[in-house]
Amino acid sequence: MYLLKPHCQFRLYLLNTNYSNGIHKVIYVPIEQVKYPMSNRISETIDCACVIHGDKYSWEYVEQLYNMIAANTQYKIHMHVFTEPHRSVPDNMVKHELTEWPGINGPKKSWWYKMQMFDPKHQLKKVLYFDLDVVIVDNIDWMWDLSDQYFWAIRDFKYLWRPDWNGINSSVMLWNNVKLNWIWDSFSSKNINATVRLFHGDQDYLNSILDDKTRRFLNTDFIKSWRWQCLDGGFDIKSRAYQTPNAGTSIFPCTKIMVFHGNPKPHEIKDPIVHKYWKVK
Repeated sequence: MYLLKPHCQFRLYLLNTNYSNGIHKVIYVPIEQVKYPMSNRISETIDCACVIHGDKYSWEYVEQLYNMIAANTQYKIHMHVFTEPHRSVPDNMVKHELTEWPGINGPKKSWWYKMQMFDPKHQLKKVLYFDLDVVIVDNIDWMWDLSDQYFWAIRDFKYLWRPDWNGINSSVMLWNNVKLNWIWDSFSSKNINATVRLFHGDQDYLNSILDDKTRRFLNTDFIKSWRWQCLDGGFDIKSRAYQTPNAGTSIFPCTKIMVFHGNPKPHEIKDPIVHKYWKVK
């Protein structure tokens, strides 16, 4: 038996077993236990995207992300990879060449290349974006079903100690490039070097231009910070200590995605829970 958790998603199954009293068995299965083999895909295709620039991440991260998406959706996938012209991309993915911005590179600046996804020349419409260092542990179809009238993103994890904080974290985003084409118009009208000096990163810039009417936050029950919420029982802000030191990773019943902001990254972590989900088929 499973207890119904608040805010968690469940699937109902009617088992076609004939009992003598004519009653069929009905079970509720937490959606985190539902996986989707390729043979069960529905006909609609979703457009997912990632950005790989420089050498902070190996190509393995792109493959890992693609496999995690495939394991946790019933949709077919178009994987859009935004990267440098010289990098080869396999035929099962769509390559988008990034325009190099002189002086904008390295671990603390390459995230600015995410802004090029908003350029209409790439002909994207509704798109679901993931940073390469997320770990997907459960069904993500709920995100694709969200209205693309809005710009959806993670609520930045500063809200854990500042409840009134309403900035975004751009590790996961959903938007429609056609409906929100003004984002690129606004960004491209400015000098990129001046923008980089003014803002710490792409999410800070997006925070400055997205108002409350346009921006929506993805469900905080579904997306967790590995460092602050999943590792060692979670970090207690008041005591400045982890609640269960050396316990390793714990996944909340509703968790769909863990975000690995900062360091270490998934490939550097020796944890059976992380490795269970972050793997190549």
